[in-house]
Amino acid sequence: MTTDVKMPQLSDTMSSGKILAWKKKEGDKIVRGDILAEVETDKANLEIESFFNGTLLKICIPAGSTANVSEVIAVLGSEGESISATSPSSSPSSSPAEPKPSAPPSTPLSPSTSMPAGDKPSTQAVMGTTLSVVSGISASSERIKASPLAKKVAEQLQVNLSSVHGTGPNGRIIRRDVELAVSGATGGSAAPELSPSAGAPAATALKQVELPSPAPAARVVGEFGGKLTPLSKMRDTIARRMQESVTTSPHFYVTASVNMGQALKLREVLKERADYKGISVNHLVIKAVAYGLEREPRVNNTIKDGQLFEPSQINIGIITAINDGLIIPVLKEVNKVSLKDVVFEARAAIDRARAGRPSSSDLSGGTISISNMGMYDVENFTAIINPGQGAILAVSAVKGQPVVEGGQIVVGSVMKVTVSVDHRIIDGVMASTFLKHFKDALEMPALLMA
Repeated sequence: MTTDVKMPQLSDTMSSGKILAWKKKEGDKIVRGDILAEVETDKANLEIESFFNGTLLKICIPAGSTANVSEVIAVLGSEGESISATSPSSSPSSSPAEPKPSAPPSTPLSPSTSMPAGDKPSTQAVMGTTLSVVSGISASSERIKASPLAKKVAEQLQVNLSSVHGTGPNGRIIRRDVELAVSGATGGSAAPELSPSAGAPAATALKQVELPSPAPAARVVGEFGGKLTPLSKMRDTIARRMQESVTTSPHFYVTASVNMGQALKLREVLKERADYKGISVNHLVIKAVAYGLEREPRVNNTIKDGQLFEPSQINIGIITAINDGLIIPVLKEVNKVSLKDVVFEARAAIDRARAGRPSSSDLSGGTISISNMGMYDVENFTAIINPGQGAILAVSAVKGQPVVEGGQIVVGSVMKVTVSVDHRIIDGVMASTFLKHFKDALEMPALLMA
């Protein structure tokens, strides 16, 4: 019985993915856990792994082509097994994301083109993913760490990324590195050797490359100068989704001030324990959001297909800044895990995102998001709701301010937070009730340890 391998949805924003390279060829034996292909999404480059054993009978989407989510990209089965002529895997997609070149020649199959009587229909493969940063220029097996923008610029300028030295985190190639390589080549000499960052591979001198009249990544425009530069794929996605949010979701804002004195004391105590290593104010905020949503679950709702959608879980997205934009790792069922586990899971998810290695589960399923700009000394701000969700919490810095305690004015540690809600389904009373419980949890942080 054959198994259709379909393009999985690797993030909440993904509608299609580009096959960068197939790691297996037709006729290869596949073992559960084997990497089948490398896929470029709007968030990152990911590897698709198989959850089934079998033989790769057919590659339906060749490297370099794009497939919609749920479109069949390959077929697994037993060695020598026929593929039904009516199987989705052997017919063109009814709505391809873009024209696709012909598939490479397949290994010999049985001449039969129809499914033998008694065979069951093809089953759908359940796909898992792990991240791999790969070259955006070729589909070779060599792994080259580069940002999506760097790969886009390199493709435009026809620069071979294998000749470029990366100066980003862990030796990752960034846009500046590509531009330096171009300037070194067109200037008649290679760019100077750069010192590697800690933990990065030893630096090598940039090689000269000959460019056949490349199209520039940016062009000067306007009477007074300035330049136009194409948006990176991630930044383009952010732009479209933020515009979608502000034009479709009527935002309503509610702000509260939280006395963080007791929460900061708790953090000082816990950070000395090995099992709470790295605990921050943000971890307390994440747990407090889950506490508030348990008591006002309507703020966890959203609109889906024109109807009210009530999620069965509290899954909190943590908006995280990276080189090329923003990524939102999601912690699942935060109300059901301990503060200690929140610290561990949040740190691990954010570290994977910043290192360019998020898993597919990291990027999907969020029901509300947190945008924390306290580390930048921001006093107050509002945030735009992530499409598909009904609310987002903007968290500012903890500031020393006069507060009244026991009838006396003392210096307190105050943090302002603003919740943005979709006013189509969440009104002021709901938002205020959520903030009240959120504030209670931080001002009496023993509630976070329950």
